[in-house]
Amino acid sequence: MAVFLTILSGVIVFVTGQLILKLLIDPVQEFKKTVADVAMALIEYANIYANPGIVDREIAKKASQELRKLSSRLNTQIYLVPSYQIVAKVFRLPSKEKILKSSKNLIGLSNGVLQSGTGSDLPLANCKKADAVRDLLGIFVPEDERTEAKE
Repeated sequence: MAVFLTILSGVIVFVTGQLILKLLIDPVQEFKKTVADVAMALIEYANIYANPGIVDREIAKKASQELRKLSSRLNTQIYLVPSYQIVAKVFRLPSKEKILKSSKNLIGLSNGVLQSGTGSDLPLANCKKADAVRDLLGIFVPEDERTEAKE
């Protein structure tokens, strides 16, 4: 009987661990990967959103689509993590409000990439949106590389 209880308790521990892993840890890791993808895209497309209307239209369209997809992924990640408000505190994730604001800024950045920026404040507005996304998602940017520091 002791052997059976030992095996049963081992199976219960294993199943519980797998449930925690698949329902909690994996979605959190996927969310963090999405934040990393956003950070990479903001660096990769900085020359495009800081100079709208100058680069080739197809390249700008690709950047716009990628930023829009990342915005959508950020939104969906909220729903994949169960009890997001609680889990966010435990794993130090941004709040729902910050994610929604950063998603909105990514959409604005996506739209701003396709507009012509000559003679307007669009490049500065795009850079400020990118900085807002970084701040809201907790992506580190050195102070001397911020838009406010360049003004």
